[in-house]
Amino acid sequence: MREADRSRSVARGPGEPRPASEAHPVTEVVLTVEQPDIPPAAELRRTLTERLADLGHGTLDVLHLVCGEFLANAREHGGGLRGLRVWRTSTASVLLVEVDDHNPGDPVVKPKDVEAVTGRGMFLVQTLALAWGAIPHAGGKTVWALVPCEPV
Repeated sequence: MREADRSRSVARGPGEPRPASEAHPVTEVVLTVEQPDIPPAAELRRTLTERLADLGHGTLDVLHLVCGEFLANAREHGGGLRGLRVWRTSTASVLLVEVDDHNPGDPVVKPKDVEAVTGRGMFLVQTLALAWGAIPHAGGKTVWALVPCEPV
């Protein structure tokens, strides 16, 4: 299991680099949507698959899982979803996902429990992402993850 980057940092202005993008500067916007234009999960998966057709199915599966978990957590625990961004980075094998919500509290990674019906999402994100974290800011937070990717 990879160690997740859970460092908190001070809020930054729009367009300023995030901790994740300092190590992997963003080079191309794959998708950016703001509330109320966030699509349903199936439409989001289709759009990401179309826009990232050069990536393998394993990468897309991980990306879909990370985005889906972040969106579900924003809706269920984050006081609502504010926005979503997916970026290609200067490191060809890394994508950056960012999701904004209204709750400044950290996401919770629950201990592995094979009996639990829910609560595995952030454990899976922590396991599959290269790094992830949360950045508090006025009105909520941005949760981010670095997703490893391989071209087809």
